[in-house]
Amino acid sequence: MWGMRTGLLAVAVMALGMVPAGQVLGQESAEAAADEIPREIPTSAFAGQLQLEGARLSPDGRRFAFTVLRDEQLYVSVFDAQTLQLVDGAMVGDPDDFKWLRWVGNNNLLFSITGVDDRYDARYSRLLAYEVGTRRSQALVLDRMSFDGDNIVSINHDEEFVLVSMAAGWGQRPDVWRFDLDPENDEVEGERIEVRQTQVFDWYADETGVVRLGLGYRGNGRYTLRYRSGEDDDWDTVARTRLDDEDAFEHWDFMGLRSGSDIGYSIAIPEGGDRRALMEFDFSTGEPGRVVFQSPGEDVSSVVFDSDRNPIAVGYSGENYRREWIDPEIRRWRTMLGQALPQSRVTILDITDDRSRMLVLQSGPADPGALYVFTPADRNLALFAEYRPEVPAALLVEPTSIRYEARDGTSIQAYLTLPRGRDAKDLPLIVHPHGGPYGVRDTDRYNDMVQLLANRGYAVIQPNFRGSGGFGEAFELLGNGQIGRAMQDDLDDAVAHLVSEGLVDPQRVCILGSSYGGFAALWGAIRNPEIYRCAVSFAGVTHFERQLNYDSDYFFGRNRGRWWDRVDGDQTNFDLDDVSPAVQVRRLTRPVLLVHGEEDNVVPYDQYELMVDRADDADIEIETLSFEEAAHGFTRPEDEQAYYDAVVDFLERHNPAD
Repeated sequence: MWGMRTGLLAVAVMALGMVPAGQVLGQESAEAAADEIPREIPTSAFAGQLQLEGARLSPDGRRFAFTVLRDEQLYVSVFDAQTLQLVDGAMVGDPDDFKWLRWVGNNNLLFSITGVDDRYDARYSRLLAYEVGTRRSQALVLDRMSFDGDNIVSINHDEEFVLVSMAAGWGQRPDVWRFDLDPENDEVEGERIEVRQTQVFDWYADETGVVRLGLGYRGNGRYTLRYRSGEDDDWDTVARTRLDDEDAFEHWDFMGLRSGSDIGYSIAIPEGGDRRALMEFDFSTGEPGRVVFQSPGEDVSSVVFDSDRNPIAVGYSGENYRREWIDPEIRRWRTMLGQALPQSRVTILDITDDRSRMLVLQSGPADPGALYVFTPADRNLALFAEYRPEVPAALLVEPTSIRYEARDGTSIQAYLTLPRGRDAKDLPLIVHPHGGPYGVRDTDRYNDMVQLLANRGYAVIQPNFRGSGGFGEAFELLGNGQIGRAMQDDLDDAVAHLVSEGLVDPQRVCILGSSYGGFAALWGAIRNPEIYRCAVSFAGVTHFERQLNYDSDYFFGRNRGRWWDRVDGDQTNFDLDDVSPAVQVRRLTRPVLLVHGEEDNVVPYDQYELMVDRADDADIEIETLSFEEAAHGFTRPEDEQAYYDAVVDFLERHNPAD
């Protein structure tokens, strides 16, 4: 029988086990009429994140693993996919030090762990192998190695080995090392199978583990594509390009190499086009081939391959994120799952090679979501866990995709969420810009902050301003050199559009964001106090010159030049100090709540400290809140709830909804 979420017992995930939460779903519909103001959902219901979207099936589908946070520590839990019972688990440690997990065979998990090298004050990554059942763990390291130690080239599940691109020392080009995770090995040692080449910084292998492609950088924007057809063939340079060429390799995302063939795949922009598509690529000539899949209006952003490196699905975002299943059998199952779970969207998160088991996510713009385990053979769809068991979906509201015209005529897409039970006129508004900013975008996926604000009576607008990804290369390039300028205009123009429609009261507009969105919030309050009566900035950039210098320690080769080019654009007369809040703080006349995590290694805490010091020097009062154990996001539910409480309190004082 197909399972249904409504009426089932919600399940809360604990660190090493499962316990029933005791809450029956679907019982709030009576109090959730669209024409009534819903009750306030407590901030605690939105705090603390289950990381189920990272859940992964073992190759045979008998188990699945995911991470969960408890008592400020991160755990990896392994469950039996049939019984949904816990079979193993391990403490990983500090959640800020964990990046991802992968299976290698059916008995080994691979964790990517990061740390800080005090000698260089720089972060490094390492791989840790964990054997399920025996709980044996070993680090996959060399005697001497560079900072980057988790760049996987290939995983072989049958023979239980992994190929990793690692450099044996700082400043070296990477070799490719093989690590065998055979349980009979007392100690896992790396075997070098591909010696570094002078130019190559990125390696690719086919599905058998033969390394056959290398992307090289020679400096001064010059790139090379090195290739061989098989293990016994010689390496050859099949293509060269420059960064400023229209066909530069930065536009190509190589993948899908298959044994016995020179034809693989890439996500790239077809000749004469503007949207990224899934294309064939002839690696023997360095030339693109036919288009396998493209959307008329959106960029293809991801692809799923089967074990033989055949593409079976692509992901792309338009007004909403979609995963299109190319494979007809899986597409049929996806359709049936959608019919069985009709309330929200259904996404197949993971699927075994033999298609005997799937992990399925049911979620939506107004639905936090739930994870299911699906076994096609007996059509058993089992509910595993709720993402937000204490957030009643019946009290939430779906965003609407809208478009408006910026002042220069550019069409901007955005998501507008209106509060339930209130007339859609003269509403208080929160402008909520996304982070990034380049190549990143908002979607209509469920968003805790948006739903919290809507529940408190605010309209929320999420503009995908110029520079955002997913709308084609030309739109993304419009953001070059426009930080704090045209990109900021797009946010202001969203307000003007909603005011002209009569939806928003122009005297009740605030702006709130994180990371780049945190900068945009600060800058909006400084630059346009006539538009914004208050601002909330979490982890926001306050001084761009210092941030770029900090970023340069983490960008190498082509990435460093691309980032600077995007921020500076081609305008030599543009001074970043002119749009840096810490430099322009004396212009601030509106209330600001400045929030930051002391462990943030993306936008460092000294950006927050600088803004506070400059405000003090200028005798400008700002409200501040810092979290000792938070990074670029929250790991402790109590910190996240404290942030939500502070936001709600700040807005109630400076921009009350009622």
